[in-house]
Amino acid sequence: MNRSASYLIIALKELLDGKTLSGIPNAKNSNQYFATIKKHGIELVEGWKPNLINNGRHKERSLHQTLENIERAKRYLESLQGMKQKNSFKVKKNTPYNKYQGSLNPME
Repeated sequence: MNRSASYLIIALKELLDGKTLSGIPNAKNSNQYFATIKKHGIELVEGWKPNLINNGRHKERSLHQTLENIERAKRYLESLQGMKQKNSFKVKKNTPYNKYQGSLNPME
C-alpha cells in the first residue's frame, strides 16, 4: 500500500472520531490529502486559527456532521482499507511461484 492511502486512512479515522485537524502527523503536505477527501464528495468544515507561537495562522478542518456525509466518509474509509488489505496479499516479484507462472518446478 502506498503512503498516501495510509495518510488518508489516518485522517478519515480521526475526522470520523470527531477530531479537528490542522494537519496529518508525519505527512509532508497535509493539504493534498484534505483536497483528496473533498474530491470524493466528503464535506469538511474549514476555519482559520491563529498560531500560538507567532502571528501566523493555520487552517483547521473537521467533518461536516450530517448523516449522508458521515456515511460517505465511512464508505471511502472502507474502500481505502480494502485496498490496503488487497495489497498486503500480493505475491512478491522474483519468487518461485511468480517467476515460473504458478509452477514451483522451472522445468514444467
